[in-house]
Amino acid sequence: MKNPRLCITAQDISAILNITPRQASRKLQEIRDAYGKQYHQYLTFAEFAAYTDLPLDELYKRCHP
Repeated sequence: MKNPRLCITAQDISAILNITPRQASRKLQEIRDAYGKQYHQYLTFAEFAAYTDLPLDELYKRCHP
């Protein structure tokens, strides 16, 4: 069994929140800004879950079939 990915992408956010890829990119940048991260730094699933108040295990189910 493969290990789940650590970092979340705009494509993942688009699938989770059912929004367009462009809106997902904006949301990703908004969360990066909230955590004080720069554009080249990654965002983890745990950080996304904490920011959006979504359960982490549900995020993994959606993105790691």
